[in-house]
Order: sequence, then structure tokens, then C-alpha cells
Amino acid sequence: MQVSRRRFLAGGAALLACPRLAMAAQTADGFQEIAAAPASLSLLDQGGETKAWIFGAGPEPLVIRARQGEELKLRFSNRLPEEIWLHFFGVRGPSELMTLNVPPGANPAVDCVFTPPDAGTFWIGPVADASRLRDMGLYAMLVVEEAASAPAFADLALVLDDWKLDDSGAIEGNFGDAEAMVGEGRLGNWFTVASRYRPRFKLKAGQFTRLRLLNAADVRSMGVLFKGHDPLLIALDGQPITPRNLGDKALLLAPGQRADLLASPEDGDITLALDLFEDVVEIAYLTRDGTGAAPAIAADFALPGNPALLPGVTGAIRNVAVVIEGGIKGGLKTAKFAGQVMDLRGLLEHGKGWAFNGVAGPSGEALFAAVKGETVVLAIQNRTAFAQPLHLHGHVWQEVGVDQAPLRDTAVIAAGKSMNLAFVADNPGTWALQSLVAERADGGLMAAFQVNGAAL
Repeated sequence: MQVSRRRFLAGGAALLACPRLAMAAQTADGFQEIAAAPASLSLLDQGGETKAWIFGAGPEPLVIRARQGEELKLRFSNRLPEEIWLHFFGVRGPSELMTLNVPPGANPAVDCVFTPPDAGTFWIGPVADASRLRDMGLYAMLVVEEAASAPAFADLALVLDDWKLDDSGAIEGNFGDAEAMVGEGRLGNWFTVASRYRPRFKLKAGQFTRLRLLNAADVRSMGVLFKGHDPLLIALDGQPITPRNLGDKALLLAPGQRADLLASPEDGDITLALDLFEDVVEIAYLTRDGTGAAPAIAADFALPGNPALLPGVTGAIRNVAVVIEGGIKGGLKTAKFAGQVMDLRGLLEHGKGWAFNGVAGPSGEALFAAVKGETVVLAIQNRTAFAQPLHLHGHVWQEVGVDQAPLRDTAVIAAGKSMNLAFVADNPGTWALQSLVAERADGGLMAAFQVNGAAL
């Protein structure tokens, strides 16, 4: 069934009939409590337990809910044996709060209070030791509902992941492997949706369900197919787009990317599958609950716009050249790490094998500095043998030279290619540009940039 945009939007809210999602507990003073803790997950289809590190009580990934323009109060605690550094991916909040250090031990907890400026689908995950922590399941989805009046869709959060498991269900522990770091990364061999193998979710027929998809995998880009259905794509990386149907094409999500879609199963059950190029693997089923006519939607339907600014074509423009090197056949011979220039052997001894502009990992020197209000154009050249999904902290960017390119917080630069990405530096503070392949972020593809508060 194809979701038509040429129908009148049917009103009326309805509860989603599906397994309960993990939600954050709330304290008397209005904080949502979020604990990072060990957990046992049943990921295999038959037997076996997977020892994981997750947020919340599980077994599903935690979903944090907020509302655009209203204060969000989060309280993080850490029951893991080590400190964690967390980032709010895609959220344009205050810089001092969008990356947090949470030390081990239940106390003291770390409070984070801010007002989300954008509505959309975002996520929280580690920015240090990301290869291990993400692969063990430490991530959460952040759903910020629209402040403006929006259609009353049912809502279903779907976190996609691939896990690297042995036959018993245990996570293979070759974290920090240099070959994986300079190569493709830790590709998993077991696919889950909401931390379950081939789960089934009920969707009410005759109404729309807003599917919120997050690719939480370390390295794998996921081409998602919707068998028996043609959903309406309405947002990418939390930012509204002009709605469009997918047709028969897969929805390609790089690690960390999100998509919002409208689906309705009046023509029958919907199968979610992954296009793995050499194979197609079914990963979840959206089953029809009840009967109903095709839902109606207005011809000009779109989500309310967020207040993010489009990059300007006039006024102050700062051009910044960014060169990516590293990995297998990636041209990296030397780079600066911890203030010292090292050859590749020395870099590998420190777990580094990638660099932005000849620097591996964050250093005392910013990649660039901008003044609040400037339009920054990043001319990114990928000299490596791999496609590079890059994420911009605290801002959203737009590809230059592409007509009606959407605002997004992640872009994929093909191997050996270049891309120009522009954004308005409107969020003061210290931020980062990073790879969303976990092993490459750990291996050096993370650099800081500065937005100074003095407006032009």
C-alpha cells in the first residue's frame, strides 16, 4: 500500500497496541532517572544470554520523551565499573550539557536540565570508548514531540542494531583490535530491532503510526526495506523534510542516522528487512491489528518546521578545508597525537589510525573557530578507502550545490570523494566533528571546533 499525500488527514488519537517500550523513571522533582547498568538480554532466537551494558531496566532500549520548548530534566547515574562520556546526538542544546561525563557509582548523579529547541528523533550514546560501549548496547533514543499542534499519530520507536555474538550469545570481546579499527570496523552478525530477534509489533489498521528508526550499529549502514508497504518518509535526523514515499528503494541509514516514517497496515502485515546487497534478511514484522480503511492525509501535509537556520549565501562565510586520512590504504603516514607528531607505527601503538587535517583525535588546537552567526562551509575531502559518515555536534548542516538539500546532522562522504557542507554557527561553545563509525571515532576521527559567543 502506498501512503497517499492527497487525502485529508483523519483526526483522532489511538493508543499503539504493541509491547511496552522501556521508559525512564521519573522522580518527585520532575527528573527522568537514567541509569547505565549491566543487563542480561535474550538476543538469540533459541536460548543463550547476552551480557550487555544498557540504559534503564531493559530489555528494550530506553526511550526518553520530551516536548519541544519545555524544560527537560534528566538525572544520569552510572552502575558500570568505569566512567562514561555521553553525547546528545542531533540535539542543538547548550554546549556545556550536550556532552556529559558520568563517573562510576550511583552517587553523585549527574543532572542535565535544558529546553530542546527542536522536535524530532534524536539519541544519546558514548563518545569515548564508543566501539565497546555502543556494541554492548549503551544507547537511548530521545523523542522530542512537537510543540505546535500535530496530527495524533500512534508512535513506535525502533532501534536497529547488529551484534557481534558467538554461538552462546556472548558478545565477542575483541574490542580495541587494530585491524578492525583501521579496516571496516566491528561488523555484527546478529540483527535485532528493539533488542529482540525478529520481533512482532501490532499496528492499528486505519490509522497512521509514526515509526522512529535509529541505526545504533557501530559501523554497518542499514538499507531498510518495507515489504508489502510504501511508507511516507517525513523526517531525517530529526529535521522535517518534504514528505515522500520510498517506492521500491531501501531507506539507507548510516550509523547514528534516524528517520521518521508514517505507516498503516490496512493492506496487510508489513515486513522490515535489510538489504545486505548479497542477501535480504528479515528483521521485524508489523502486524495488522483490526480492520480499517486507508487513513487520509492532506495533500500539503508536513511536520512543523524546526527553528534551525538555513546556511546563508550572503554575509560572512568562513571556508574550512577538512581532509580525512587513515585506515587501510588511507594515505596516513604521520599525524599529530597528544601534541607529538608520530609515524603510523607509533599511532597504532596508541590505538590511532585516522586523522582530520593531520591530527588524530581531539587536541589543544581546534580544527577551526567561528563567530556566532557566521555561515561555515566545510570542504571535506575523503582520501580514505571507506565511506565516512560524519556527525556535526550542536548544529545541522546542508550539502552545498544540491537543490533543496535537507538539513541533517550526519552526512556520508563516499570513498575518495569530496563534499561541501554548510551550517550556521549559531550555537556558542566547544563542539566536535566526528565519525559515527565507533572504531574510527576512537581511532582518531574526532576533532573539536569552537563557536565564539560574540555575534556578528
